[in-house]
Amino acid sequence: MTPPFRGDRPHPGTSHTTNTANASHGQAAGTLHGDMIQNNFSSPPPGKVRSAYREQVRRIAPPELVGRDEELAELAAWCQQPGAGYIWWRAPAWAGKSALMSWFVLYPPAGVRVVSFFITARYASQNDRIAFTDLVIEQLCDLLGEALPPLTDTTRDTQFLGLLTDAAERCHAHGERLVLVVDGLDEDEGVNGPTGHSIAALLPTVPPAGMRILVAGRVNPPIPPDVPDHHPLRDPAMTRTLAASGYAAVIRGDMERELDALLHGPPAGRQLLGLLTAAGGGLSGPDLAELTNQSRRKVERLLGTVAGRSFTLRGSRYQPGQAPDLYLLGHEEIRMIAIDELGTRALDDYRQQIHTWADRYRTRHWPTGTPEYLLRGYHQMLHATGNTPRMIEFATDRARHDRMLDITGGDTTALTEIRTTQHAILDQDESDLNALALFALHRDTLTERNANIPMQLPAVWATLGNLNRAETLARTITDPYRQAQALTTLVGTLATAGHHDRAETLARTITNPALQAQALTTLVGTLATAGHHDRAETLARTITNPDRQAQALTTLAGALATAGHHDRAETLARTITNPARQAQALTTLAGTLATAGHHDQGRLVLARALVQLRVSLAGVVVRRL
Repeated sequence: MTPPFRGDRPHPGTSHTTNTANASHGQAAGTLHGDMIQNNFSSPPPGKVRSAYREQVRRIAPPELVGRDEELAELAAWCQQPGAGYIWWRAPAWAGKSALMSWFVLYPPAGVRVVSFFITARYASQNDRIAFTDLVIEQLCDLLGEALPPLTDTTRDTQFLGLLTDAAERCHAHGERLVLVVDGLDEDEGVNGPTGHSIAALLPTVPPAGMRILVAGRVNPPIPPDVPDHHPLRDPAMTRTLAASGYAAVIRGDMERELDALLHGPPAGRQLLGLLTAAGGGLSGPDLAELTNQSRRKVERLLGTVAGRSFTLRGSRYQPGQAPDLYLLGHEEIRMIAIDELGTRALDDYRQQIHTWADRYRTRHWPTGTPEYLLRGYHQMLHATGNTPRMIEFATDRARHDRMLDITGGDTTALTEIRTTQHAILDQDESDLNALALFALHRDTLTERNANIPMQLPAVWATLGNLNRAETLARTITDPYRQAQALTTLVGTLATAGHHDRAETLARTITNPALQAQALTTLVGTLATAGHHDRAETLARTITNPDRQAQALTTLAGALATAGHHDRAETLARTITNPARQAQALTTLAGTLATAGHHDQGRLVLARALVQLRVSLAGVVVRRL
């Protein structure tokens, strides 16, 4: 068997694409387009948010893509030539849609930037509009080099659309094109219920700045009802039928044989299948070991060998690279077959096992190491199965939401649970007014604690090395001025720790002009001290506050003098328009020259400093008169 794709290049020796197809994609055979074009911007933005979603796409992609040269060439032409902003590839199950889409995401044509989202009902935390916006926003911020904005139920959609426009315009300005890929529209669970909102309806009617939007899904499910009548997705001309892949059919056969082996083989395999199906995916090896009272090694060996194709791995949503990977079924059709074969009664029994497991952690007040599934996926499973009583019970558990805050650095997920449960209560024939009142109090508590976060706390987390949590925590402070103060302090901490790119990016997001200037001035001083004189000067020149700019340039002139760059220090000092600041900079330089034995040059510089000092004093007298 060909080993799974894991590197930054197509697996050597495969025939998934020919040189001709690769040329139509805009590069030589075997080169990763995404990595190549990542440096096309003339001045790459600093301080990127590093999105881990690309690594998740790698796990979706096949080890080789067979027989899709024609489709790849068509996609490349669609990206690079004038034409429609939308295309919708439709096909039945097992046609190889996700294989083609994931390969295209990993290896886009030259001059194309791709952000993507793969909807899957097999993983409860990645099958709705909230997951879509969260993960695409993360990728857009990565592309733009911006900090993640604070997301709430009221701002998430507008943040997505705003960042999408910014990214499309940035690509257009650099002669590139942004492409958004959305695979699996038919698996969007957000369309269910009277309060549902689909991912499709959020996609812009007119893609901004010439960007392209590529969607894929099955033939039969109708377009979600909240998609406007004039939306391009309702235009039959936007659709393209994808021919079934013979290679995908082979994979289907392998998966179905493995599924049969699990269903009719030893009880351990059937139990693992049942738990993952009942949970909606998202359980890790340690989770399954705890649920089945088996060793983690035995669980992972079984899932990795006997059921190598039936299951796939996804990285942790909140702690990628640190927390264990999460298992889910390898295809939506496999999930549907498993549901049918296991039966309602067996699935209810497996869910009861999961409920008992959750109750054990609840009794222990959600200790450190609580499984990620119980902090997000579990509540979504309760919602999907209509278990409103347990939804209420877990969405009002303050200790659980405290642990969620500890893991995620914010209360966004907790507030989303509250809103979802409130809607579930209101959808009942008789609404539980006591539960609604309890939710209102709990929501107010969460909101209030975000308003009272100590301003120094984010900087403390940064000092401890938890940069993501530090920034998220600062942005959850609800008072705008206190948030700006916390971010200003955090910029200083990041700069001191050497995270200069991230500090600059963060400083640029501070909306208070005076505090932004203060943060940038602090960063200039740190850069100057570290010897990054050119960058420090460039940054100082961007400070619009005259006094702060003069302060930053004064600090930089001193650092240049200390480093022995006397001529440059003097030239820089004499560009400072504030007489008092210029006198200060020149005096510092004169002292440095004298210490180095350059007495004559020091006297000349000091004389200029005295002139500027007199000018400054004269200005003070005039102002007082």
